Amino acid sequence: MAFCKYCGNEIPEGGVCGCPGAQAAAQGQNAAAQVNNTFDQANNVYGGQPDYGQPQNNGGFNPNELVDKAKKNPAILIGACAGVVVLILLLVFILGHTGAKGAAKKYANAFAKKGKAKTYFSMTLPKDKISDLKDDDKWDDMVEALNDKKSDRYDDGIRIKIKSVKKGKKLSKTALKGAEAVWKSKGADDPEAKKGYEFKIKVQTKDEDGDKDTNTQKICVVKFKGEGWKVIEMSQDALKARGEDDDDDDYDDYYDFDYDEEDFEDFDW
Repeated sequence: MAFCKYCGNEIPEGGVCGCPGAQAAAQGQNAAAQVNNTFDQANNVYGGQPDYGQPQNNGGFNPNELVDKAKKNPAILIGACAGVVVLILLLVFILGHTGAKGAAKKYANAFAKKGKAKTYFSMTLPKDKISDLKDDDKWDDMVEALNDKKSDRYDDGIRIKIKSVKKGKKLSKTALKGAEAVWKSKGADDPEAKKGYEFKIKVQTKDEDGDKDTNTQKICVVKFKGEGWKVIEMSQDALKARGEDDDDDDYDDYYDFDYDEEDFEDFDW
């Protein structure tokens, strides 16, 4: 009888213990064998050349030596696999916090928390409009005014919680045309919508009495040339309707908002 070097349990000759350490080692050895087999196949394909068993002009890298080390120490492969998993998780995290979904989450966070007025306006206004507001010395005042409005609601016991942010359908050409019209009416100079998506944001609101209400808000996240991803607080259907309407005069006053402090008295954040 033999004994497992990982847990000390008795095992049959030639057998493998069922403990986690022995199983991990066995998996590592199998992986090493597969890697070795791959190199053998490569040698066969290329007529046995190059011979990795002999010194090569490869900067000191010897694949056979790496395989041998992996066979002797399966922890090397286990560590490499763990590194790959960490890299995949990191990529998933990065993709989830950039692009259209990242913009939607950033908007939702600004919508739900106090002190995020600057982020909210940066996501929902064209850069041309923001520049004009700063030139008119209105930007800082309006950010402060909206933050105060949100703080007052928090002081009253009102809370907003984002339950989910779900990506929907890609915006149609008509919806993108509507997005350009809306962005222009908000102060953009010749906007060009490259692509976009509709998102559904599930929002839970708790009032001062502790009563909770849940609803779903539809927004569109649009990538404008020279601006990146921006948020339009309208559904795709609403943008389509806007895109089908060629009469810009109907929307001249649609966003007639001077962003003065008094404009926020009835602002429903």
